[in-house]
Amino acid sequence: MTHPVHPDLLPAGVRAIELAPGMPGLAFSHPDFSAVFSLYGGQLLDFIPAGGQPLLYLSPQAQLQPGKAIRGGIPLCWPWFGPHPGDSSRPQHGVARTALWTVNAVVRSDDGFHLSLNGPREGELQASLTLLLAPQQLSLTLTTRNLGKTPQPLSQALHSYVAVSDIRQLRLQGLAQAPYHDKLDGRFKTWPDGDWTPPAATDAVVASAAPLQLDDAGWQRRLQLSSSGSASTVVWTPWQQGAAKLADLPADGWQHFLCLEAANAGADARVLAAGEAHSLTQQLRVAAL
Repeated sequence: MTHPVHPDLLPAGVRAIELAPGMPGLAFSHPDFSAVFSLYGGQLLDFIPAGGQPLLYLSPQAQLQPGKAIRGGIPLCWPWFGPHPGDSSRPQHGVARTALWTVNAVVRSDDGFHLSLNGPREGELQASLTLLLAPQQLSLTLTTRNLGKTPQPLSQALHSYVAVSDIRQLRLQGLAQAPYHDKLDGRFKTWPDGDWTPPAATDAVVASAAPLQLDDAGWQRRLQLSSSGSASTVVWTPWQQGAAKLADLPADGWQHFLCLEAANAGADARVLAAGEAHSLTQQLRVAAL
């Protein structure tokens, strides 16, 4: 296919690539990091600080083909999170993950690369995305505009697959005593006190947007995650039993990521008034332990 972004329009350090037939992408090279972005899905797939471990997990069995969501990186769940609220025939987690996004601009500056894109339109809702890639950090903002004349519902998540050395050796801080909805058993609970290490399969919509700290002893690093435009955080791991049901995840893949997602989910779902816009942002920073 002809790449939708002409190479002459890209700054130094950015290359137009094809991830698979029909799946154009961009590769970023900087003295302090490298990254890969897929225009299919508007999805950051990889970010690796120089000399370090990747910030994001991409399944080696991810299905890189049109019509399939890519397992890993930061999928965009939009404009609904989970099943469609009124039509079970619509795709899980919305339409953004399988749409081809359009590049508005790619700019290199002193602090890294800035990327802006237009995404799909679903009904009266229009999506756009901005991404900053910089040394030791990345941030992305998903903006939704209601172009219609009536209020429109919106739920969404930045479904970040945070790469880890071993999920059983992590310590997560920032959610203590927050109420959450356990999607596995349908009950409402309170997040435990102290550092949290995933004990088993977890699928929780936590009523908190507090900054998070994830300590990874195996890789001797600390990740700091923050968000805005959100009052909820999704925490997800399929664990061994859940991973066995996912054809696009290796048998041991569950050990190497924890999803920590800035979201507007559950009670935090929004309704956009006519002409209103809403932005959801997540930032990840990496430091040594």
